[in-house]
Amino acid sequence: MSLIRASSHIHNDKPEPTHTMSKPPVSVLTVTRNGFFFSRLLVEKVRQFTTDRNYQIIVVDRGSTDATRSWMRAQPDVDFISFRQWRTRGHGHAEAAARGLEVARHEHIVLLDSDAHPVADDWLTLSLDKLDRQVRLAGAVFVDKHAGNPHGWYVHPHFMCFLRADFGRLIELRKLRGHATDTGEEATIRVLEQGFSIVKHPIQFAADFAVGHPRVPTLAGNVFHAWYVSRLESDESGVARETEGQVTRASYLLPLQDKLRAMYGLDY
Repeated sequence: MSLIRASSHIHNDKPEPTHTMSKPPVSVLTVTRNGFFFSRLLVEKVRQFTTDRNYQIIVVDRGSTDATRSWMRAQPDVDFISFRQWRTRGHGHAEAAARGLEVARHEHIVLLDSDAHPVADDWLTLSLDKLDRQVRLAGAVFVDKHAGNPHGWYVHPHFMCFLRADFGRLIELRKLRGHATDTGEEATIRVLEQGFSIVKHPIQFAADFAVGHPRVPTLAGNVFHAWYVSRLESDESGVARETEGQVTRASYLLPLQDKLRAMYGLDY
């Protein structure tokens, strides 16, 4: 994978949260751009619901112009990487995630979309802690029929757990088959083809967080996912056409943020 960047800023001298439990330590990785509300919420919820083990939070920023960069750099438990991609080959988000994996200190990896976050203490017990010699992938299962995937489902990268040693062998985040597969499908295909197992959590509508859309936001394995947030920042008109006007900033994003503020008592 070609990693092309104009600048890189890594905070790797920050102390790691120390816990006395024996659960495997975890590196939680996310890629963001101009999604301060959800990226901050992700960090705060990972802290809240990861109290049984040591953890590292890695945030790879692809050129945010909002408050993301300044806030993340001030967090003592966040390794922040500035990864501005002026030129890229293939899938830029996947390249950014690969950059984050370069600084991962732990073997157990959780990849989260920047608009996802855990909602319960057992989110890692249900997924990450199931990984072993036979189980090499765990996370949220998206059902769809794509030409390059014979299984009709795959682990969606908004919540994906794997071992760092498997990256580039079993775990691949790029769209290697073009439009025939989506991000995350290559990992699912490889794991199954080589005889390994996957822990699958169905993606279900999160009724408690509903703001009018019948299918999103969602929950899977006690991980919330807003969907569409990054695309609304960059291509709101395209999202509106795709969802027949049901998902826009005014009709979906802003009401969802208000609901999350009320439910969690947020002041931002």
